Parts: sequence; C-alpha cells; structure tokens
Amino acid sequence: MIRRMATWLDGTDFARYALIPEELLPAWEGTEADDVIDEYVSALRIAGRDILTLGAEPLPVTWLAEPLTFARWCYADDDAGLLSAVHAAGSADGWKDVLALELGGRYVLADAAYEADRILGSLQDAQRPAETLRVELPAGRYRVQSLTVDPDATTQFMLERLLPE
Repeated sequence: MIRRMATWLDGTDFARYALIPEELLPAWEGTEADDVIDEYVSALRIAGRDILTLGAEPLPVTWLAEPLTFARWCYADDDAGLLSAVHAAGSADGWKDVLALELGGRYVLADAAYEADRILGSLQDAQRPAETLRVELPAGRYRVQSLTVDPDATTQFMLERLLPE
C-alpha cells in the first residue's frame, strides 16, 4: 500500500484538471477546458475570471498551500519526501515560466470534465474518496512556473508553482 501524506486527487479520466472559482461552479458544464486537453498548463477566461488548467496526462494531483504549488505524482513509492523536495526546488534552476493570470478568492480543483453536480456533491460528501480540493488564494496577478523534480531514482513529481507578481 502506498503511504500518502497529502490529499491527492487520484487522477483524471480526461487528462485535465481545472482550478474553478467557487462562484462559477453552479454553471460548470465540464466542457469548458476541452480546447486545452493537450496542454500541461494553460488558462481559460470565463465570465471575467481566469481558470488555471493542468493537463496532458491523467496524473494524481495535490495542492500545497504554503509554497503555492500544485504537485503531480509521476512515480514514487510514497509522497513522504514531497514537501522537502518542493522546498529544495524553490531555489533551483530550471523553472520554466508558463503563463501569467489573475487569481484570487476561493477555488475548487477538480477534473475539468466533471459537471457541476458531481463537483458540488464531492465537496459535500466527506465519505467518498477526494474528487476535489479547495484552494484559497489572495487576489493578485500570478506567474505560473513548471519544474519536474526527481528527489531520488524512484521518485518524480511535476510541480506548478504560483508566484505573486
């Protein structure tokens, strides 16, 4: 059994996640991110709000609030070294600037293809395995950077960090 220290969304059937502002959830249809399915990191603009998408591979994902970083699990025996790997990567060379966007407020990270009813149901049902993660961000402009880290020969995580501009 794999030991997990963080709460992970165990993968997406449709190879993309969306960071959806809570106020847009009731109208979410699950097709909004169809045009960016092949992009590792992209952004959509809906109803005047930027929506970050993570995609291209159906990897498990988690949110680390303190370093403002999304981590996707490529391979590992467990995630025990994730936080130390993220902190060590903070000053590493190799971060790639991907895009900039405006974020702020309460969000839900979910499979982008899920409809509103499924996302809202997951938020209310603590008995089911996690299908959503809540994310809160101070309002502002953020630069998104990506980096793949290999803390050891049997561990790899893809990181996307949000840097306030």
